[in-house]
Amino acid sequence: DMAGAIEGMVAGLAARLEQNPNDPEGWVRLVRAYTVLGRMDKRDAALTRARALYKDQPSVLTALDDATRVPAP
Repeated sequence: DMAGAIEGMVAGLAARLEQNPNDPEGWVRLVRAYTVLGRMDKRDAALTRARALYKDQPSVLTALDDATRVPAP
């Protein structure tokens, strides 16, 4: 089932970032995925962590903020 596969990929990305958090693009993908899936609690937790990791990198912070917006259908 497609939903299960997507959930599995997102969970895998989250686990990988826990092991190796030095991946700004991965954090952006994770925040976007949680946003699209409607998992706002997990999105907010990932966003808080990523913002702390990349607080001195404005371009990453902008990408993270952009990832919190659900794309128009």
